[in-house]
Amino acid sequence: MTDSTAPLNIHIYTDPEFRQSRDFADERVLGIRDEFDGLAARIALSFSHDEASLNAALTDAEVLILVGSLDLADVAARAPKLRWIHITSAGVDRIPLDRLPEHVLVTNAKGNHEVRTREFSMTALLMLNNRLPDFVTQQREKRWAQTALEPIDGKTVVILGMGALGSGAARAAKHLGLKVIGVSRSGREHELADISMPQSELKTALAEADFLLITLPLTPETRHAVGAEELAAMPERGGVINIGRGPVLDVAALAERLEAGKLRGAVLDVFPEEPLPADSPYWTTRNLIVTPHSGLYDADYVPRCLRFFFANVERYLDDRPLENRVDTALGY
Repeated sequence: MTDSTAPLNIHIYTDPEFRQSRDFADERVLGIRDEFDGLAARIALSFSHDEASLNAALTDAEVLILVGSLDLADVAARAPKLRWIHITSAGVDRIPLDRLPEHVLVTNAKGNHEVRTREFSMTALLMLNNRLPDFVTQQREKRWAQTALEPIDGKTVVILGMGALGSGAARAAKHLGLKVIGVSRSGREHELADISMPQSELKTALAEADFLLITLPLTPETRHAVGAEELAAMPERGGVINIGRGPVLDVAALAERLEAGKLRGAVLDVFPEEPLPADSPYWTTRNLIVTPHSGLYDADYVPRCLRFFFANVERYLDDRPLENRVDTALGY
């Protein structure tokens, strides 16, 4: 903190183009703040919904909450007192971390998706196993083709990314009786994975995958981490799920294999371009189910996110370590 006697100056910028902005209404933020006894007297909250108002507020802000995207290229000049940025999502790819001054701490909403991650992962895995993408395509074609279905128990899922989302997905997979191969940057052993492998061995892991479930954040290293070569390493019975970030997966390469019948199906909650344009070919790609980036978002997300933030504010005021620190070099 810069001055322990003055109220902590916190500014909340809500990107008006961001789909969740209306859920972070000023009155809602203030209501959650008031749940914390005595906190209102220790902080000064301000709000902006456009960059002109934001620029004026940045002169004095020590803490900045970002709801949505913001170009922070010259933040050191625009916000000379800034010491901490909190991002209200688990992914932090919407701001240029590499341009931030070293003294600025970054935190995120990692872990806020745990319940929905388990539920949506289980839903998507069961959809693939029960051939729902195939049946949806048949329905569009008005074609009746009865198919024998197999139990999911004992099949194999490769989970790419074993952080908070990957752990939630792994819990869902274990509940369904799946063998879990956890793939991460380091390949470090994970308590929920039957086998742990480094990302450099992803194609080896995929050779026996009934399902690939992607939970990776977007960084320069993870962009198109799953491309044509990785998809070609999967058996034709395989299905793909992405609940991480859209650009991690080469969707065009996936669509090509789905159309050719070289993969059984896919459930994608995220895409490289969002919202998905009306003229996108992915709306009608065979055996592909599109969900509108809603899989991990629930009605309690915003209150949960804000309560976590204000608890972190109390830690900051008391000179205690912040939770959910982001490694700006790694991007997560």
